[in-house]
Amino acid sequence: MSQDKTVFMDGLLRISLLGGEARAFLAESTHMVERARSIHALSRTATAALGRTLTLTAIMGSMLKGKDESVTVRIDGDGPAGTILCVGKPDGAVKGFIAHPGAEVPRRGSKLDVGALVGRGTLSVIKDMRLREPYVGQVELVSGEIGEDFAMYFTSSEQTPSLVSVGVLVADSVASAGGLVIQLMPGASEAAIQSIENSAGMFMDISRTMGEDHLEGALEQLLTHLEPQVLDRIPIRYECDCTRERVERALMLLGSGELRDMIEKEHGATVDCHFCNTRRSFTQAELEELIVKCGTTEKPSADADPQ
Repeated sequence: MSQDKTVFMDGLLRISLLGGEARAFLAESTHMVERARSIHALSRTATAALGRTLTLTAIMGSMLKGKDESVTVRIDGDGPAGTILCVGKPDGAVKGFIAHPGAEVPRRGSKLDVGALVGRGTLSVIKDMRLREPYVGQVELVSGEIGEDFAMYFTSSEQTPSLVSVGVLVADSVASAGGLVIQLMPGASEAAIQSIENSAGMFMDISRTMGEDHLEGALEQLLTHLEPQVLDRIPIRYECDCTRERVERALMLLGSGELRDMIEKEHGATVDCHFCNTRRSFTQAELEELIVKCGTTEKPSADADPQ
């Protein structure tokens, strides 16, 4: 008898519920979180903390409209994890890091204690919608468990009552991960509100549901009674968009003076990407080439002598 070797890929569903009175975002993020775990050599609880944040950042990215827009989520807690920072885009690409990837805390019963790893602090969201100024919202962390903190952000900062469930099941690797955000639309009826509130208990173990049923099965298992209509499916993935060219542009922004200082003191430069752990080295000659390029782009100072 042949074994079923079906590979279930990550994805995110945008869904209309109850005839448009609510909307949902349902994500399976197992492979995405496992890639983050592998890149950053995360402890089990750090995997859960970063994985939950990545999953919800991917969902928030799918809420954006313009292809060049992005959302940055930053969690600053006083726990062993330190800062967690994630960036999401509308096409499903997401990247992130945790300041102390090897940090670990004792379990709380049978569960990983993400709240203790994160601690107390703030959740900040920056949306770059290609306007003059980005949108910035911030709330105090409710528990550090990530899901409750995002629910508070949506309700308090965006005035959108939201039910949030997110989870990562991890042993030596990530067994399953996923997230669900349900939001009431303006003018939702009392009956719609009651239907969603009565369903809240079904959504709590989202990672186990994803492990057993995967994305399409979870849609049927969790949301059939809320009359779901799938509007879009987006492939989500862990993807860092750093390139050598982008790093060169960042170095040029430092200016020729700073680049000359690097040459004199270090005889070159090394730049590490926090998101993908790629290290790029620049020789003295390469920095000198960047100085020449800076000379073609830098404007003369106001007190420079005329030629």
